[in-house]
Amino acid sequence: MPLRITMLSPLDVPVEFTGVTCDAAAGRSLDDLRRTPVRQGNQQAELGELFHVEGSPGDLHWQLVGDFSRVHGIGAAMAAGSILVDGSAGRHAGAGMRGGRLEIRGDAGDWLGAEMRGGSIRLAGDAGDHVGGAYPGSRRGMNGGTILLDGDAGRLLGHRMRRGMIAVARNAGERLGTRMRAGTILVFGQCGAHPGAGMLRGTIGVFGPQRPQLSLAFRHGYTGPLPVLHLVEKQLHEANFFPPGLRLLAGRVELHHGDMLELGRGEILLPI
Repeated sequence: MPLRITMLSPLDVPVEFTGVTCDAAAGRSLDDLRRTPVRQGNQQAELGELFHVEGSPGDLHWQLVGDFSRVHGIGAAMAAGSILVDGSAGRHAGAGMRGGRLEIRGDAGDWLGAEMRGGSIRLAGDAGDHVGGAYPGSRRGMNGGTILLDGDAGRLLGHRMRRGMIAVARNAGERLGTRMRAGTILVFGQCGAHPGAGMLRGTIGVFGPQRPQLSLAFRHGYTGPLPVLHLVEKQLHEANFFPPGLRLLAGRVELHHGDMLELGRGEILLPI
């Protein structure tokens, strides 16, 4: 049966969950898993002291029940399996993921999917800053996989992104796709100032009702339909992701090249 982790009582002090994943627990006994050390503030506790854990650790499908907004690192570095958070999650959820699926039915904190390399993340609510971004001092952000957000996202989404796709059904904050090197970012609402600042390659599409103000380092290159967007639309349909404005992918767009202060091979797409 799937493993189920339930909060015993509300957390006054945040808990660090990094390393507590389906693939890491495979082959362990339930009692052994309950004894897994986790950090709570500056103290160490056992998983079973803070959460009710039941089911089979060998099952690669986990369910986390309750408000996990003060639990950080859920699904971080996961390589296989699936984790369903039936509530909100804290910071660094899915960071460094290499495979598997993380679904969060509430909100998520900063650094969702930061530096992930594979797998998929689906968020029903809003995310904080640095979705799919690079950590301070790192030159590589998201390098593969898919992040789908049904709500809003904060600042610096896709910072230093290299591969993969991020799609946001609503709005994103400022400096979207900063220093982006490759990959695809789609926003179906509005975005903040300076989208694509310093981008070298990659594609950013902003399909909301209000067009963003582009930097003078971007130049208009094309107006018309892009057949590749039909494939992207199909991919989002298959993932059951239906944001307002999805139909605009099949229409005419303006393509702007930039950042001309860098390689100038990046693309920003705007609907007509």
